Amino acid sequence: MTDQHGAHDPAHPDSDHGHDDHDAGGRAAGGHVGDAHGHGGEALGPIDVTMWGVGIVGVALGLLVVVCVAFATGVF
Repeated sequence: MTDQHGAHDPAHPDSDHGHDDHDAGGRAAGGHVGDAHGHGGEALGPIDVTMWGVGIVGVALGLLVVVCVAFATGVF
């Protein structure tokens, strides 16, 4: 039994999407040069300054914990 159902063989002649379907840049043949995945030019949303501030404070507190543990164990 060499017939494997559901297996993807890109070299098979009946394959929908073989290795030769891409150019050197990894883009699909006939695709757009600047848009390899076909996504639109969506703009990013506004920056949430509050959440970035909370994240920075969280990192600073985490580093403070590391320093405290280092002092407690006698590393410094």
